[in-house]
Amino acid sequence: MGSESVGTSLHELKNNTHALVQRVYRSEQVQQSLQYANENPILTLFLALVVAMGTVPFLMFMFFVLGSLIFTFSGFLVVEGFLLTTACLVLAGILSGAAFVAISLTLTVSATWFVVSHGHEMFTTVKSHLQDHFKGTIETIPPGEDSNRPQQDKEEHEEKEKNPNAA
Repeated sequence: MGSESVGTSLHELKNNTHALVQRVYRSEQVQQSLQYANENPILTLFLALVVAMGTVPFLMFMFFVLGSLIFTFSGFLVVEGFLLTTACLVLAGILSGAAFVAISLTLTVSATWFVVSHGHEMFTTVKSHLQDHFKGTIETIPPGEDSNRPQQDKEEHEEKEKNPNAA
């Protein structure tokens, strides 16, 4: 444990020393620059004006580039958002239309099936009731029989009623 704390202490000492040396070096550079500016005032004025005059166009160009990038990305996002919104609305409309058609067809087929099945049941019930009601009173004529036969049977039946002893 002791060697680890010594290692950290040495590392901290090294970092502090490096920061102090950097400060001293910077102040030496500043001192050298000020001494050169005092020795050559015209050249220093020229360099200061060139830097100042070059900075304004450079900053204007950088603001233009950054502004263009911001507006381009903003415009892209607006256009992209508009396209996505439009596409979502179109998709929602198509899906809603398809759902409406599917529901309409389902309801139509269901209603038709309901009406036909209940109509068939009613027809069967009425037919059954009519057959039960008229059972034995209606004579059926088989196909191929003479159509005058019921008339002849009727006449024979009337004669039997008039003469019950004749048979």
